[in-house]
Amino acid sequence: MAEVILKNIAKIYKGDVVGCKDINLHIKDREFCVLVGPSGCGKSTTLRLIAGLEDITEGELRIGDRIVNDIPPKERDIAMVFQNYALYPHMKVWDNLAFGLKLRKYPADEIKKRVTEAARILEIEHLLERRPKALSGGQRQRVALGRAIVRKPKVFLFDEPLSNLDAKLRVQMRVEIKKLHAKLQITSIYVTHDQIEAMTMGDRIVVMKDGFIQQVDDPMKLYERPVSKFVAGFIGSPPINLIKVKISRDGEKFLISEAAGGFKLKYSRKGFDFLAAFSGKNLIMGVRPENIIDRIYAGVKEAENTVPVVVEAEEPMGSENYIHLKTVGGSEIVMKTEGSNRVKPGDRLELIFNAEKMHFFHPDTEKRINEN
Repeated sequence: MAEVILKNIAKIYKGDVVGCKDINLHIKDREFCVLVGPSGCGKSTTLRLIAGLEDITEGELRIGDRIVNDIPPKERDIAMVFQNYALYPHMKVWDNLAFGLKLRKYPADEIKKRVTEAARILEIEHLLERRPKALSGGQRQRVALGRAIVRKPKVFLFDEPLSNLDAKLRVQMRVEIKKLHAKLQITSIYVTHDQIEAMTMGDRIVVMKDGFIQQVDDPMKLYERPVSKFVAGFIGSPPINLIKVKISRDGEKFLISEAAGGFKLKYSRKGFDFLAAFSGKNLIMGVRPENIIDRIYAGVKEAENTVPVVVEAEEPMGSENYIHLKTVGGSEIVMKTEGSNRVKPGDRLELIFNAEKMHFFHPDTEKRINEN
């Protein structure tokens, strides 16, 4: 077992192209840490630096009690699971699992013990005599996991291991990987572009953009207190609604008006004191789809601060319905509601936003300005 510490890590390619920069991260012993972000954000580069597959330009990388900047991959005591499985097609499953141990000249009885144990844990004992071409995608991924397990490394590295699987199998395999981590308790670093994978698997999540870390937090804190517009928009499905608004004073209350002209929401100072510094200025307001209700469907006879909208489309999901709406000012909004709440294009609704769940972001820095 080992912790992994990245201190001021950077990877700069020829032409001053930034792979990642100013990466400061402390991954705890036995933690399952997920690096997430869009393509080109630096997450895979960071993982490859940890694995030793890329040379570090700046900074210090520590695995356990060793600085490993100049230590080759095979001596870092790590095991990596790749997106494309990287199995030897001419070898049976047993030999794929045993190959790395044979290279390290483990005794035959120790190899047999480790391969048998890994096959039992992953429930692939019945596949040991097959070759990779006779396996399904999920079975191949289990073999790839097994090859990592037999090594008994200090750290597991996962590079988008589920991206080649179909949607149903991805759900199944991410549960299996979490169960595997709970059983083995090995420090794990997992890279994905899928925020749902990140939210459901990570003890902590590292959100990256343009080679830099944006926020490191546990899943619910990321969701409830994103530090920026980018993090708020990247984490959550359907994505958060982002609306340009103008802040003004109306006596002892704050008036939040749709910048393009449309709804006007009036709230008392309690809980909104942080808006005082932005009176007369524009902000970006964020409201998550599940924090919006339809006044009439919810049975609210009269309510202040409603937002009139027109239905444009709906996405029935069974137990839930995603309703796509447009405000008078042209802002597009998605509301997540119960599956039984059905609508038609052109229907007019009145929405109520949960004021306690609103997020406000600076239009220039895009940083969250809420105090809580």
